[in-house]
Amino acid sequence: MVPPPHFGKLRALLYDGRVIKTSYLRVYQPLSDFPLEDRRRWSGADQPAADDSAGAWRSWLIGAILPAGGAGFVSSEGASLREAEGRIYVCPWRTRLRMLAGMLAFRDSVPEEVAEAFVPQREALRAARELARIGERDPGIRSHILHANWHVPLRWFAAFQGSERVLVEDRHGLRVRYQTSLVDAKARLARALSILDEAKADGGVIEAFEELQAWLADFNGEGLLELDYGSVASMFPDDDLADDGSASEVWAWLEALSCGDDLRAGRSFGALADKWAELRAREVAN
Repeated sequence: MVPPPHFGKLRALLYDGRVIKTSYLRVYQPLSDFPLEDRRRWSGADQPAADDSAGAWRSWLIGAILPAGGAGFVSSEGASLREAEGRIYVCPWRTRLRMLAGMLAFRDSVPEEVAEAFVPQREALRAARELARIGERDPGIRSHILHANWHVPLRWFAAFQGSERVLVEDRHGLRVRYQTSLVDAKARLARALSILDEAKADGGVIEAFEELQAWLADFNGEGLLELDYGSVASMFPDDDLADDGSASEVWAWLEALSCGDDLRAGRSFGALADKWAELRAREVAN
């Protein structure tokens, strides 16, 4: 099916960086866990200034063509750094890896005529072949970053507690992020799943939590987990963002479920869902 003429303008509008608002969940591992070549690059002058993933994503979506660059592009990218208790932790960007997986996931999630307009079959086949080559060359490679548009998935908050919330202000305005250890994050998700199982929660909710747990299980040993509101923060009025305590609210809902207080659990979840509903509605509208 040939896409209507307006798809080109629609594609450019949807993926203009000023329109799409994105949040991130990042895994950081000790710098010493990575190969020497990567350690030298990420800790030296060759480290790029910022993650260029937004520009790369817009490039292929606007043009409906996979950007040039072979599998080596994955290992040559930069990384985000964090310091905690005197140690340096690294979150590799691996933009190309995320781009390839995202193309295929997007194509599988929408009707065929929409998929063909945004990710033509020939480009999807190219992406699948390149992903296969990457996997063959480096079976252990994985994405250290999850992203979500127009919201922060509520299941992400279950890995944190309210006291781990950090509110900062930069040139873009107020920003919110949470940071915890991988050990604590995994333990909290395991407890959340136990509560949901015992409460016989909706199967789709349990499946979403299990997928997040499985992703974190790929990262062994020490590390940090960071939830970054990213540009989603700009969708809140400053006062609302400053007062936002979604991690505490998620755990208020889970604790109510664990006590068998369905009425309080329903109220807690309803209030939390309502708060994020307006942001999610923007995704639908666009």
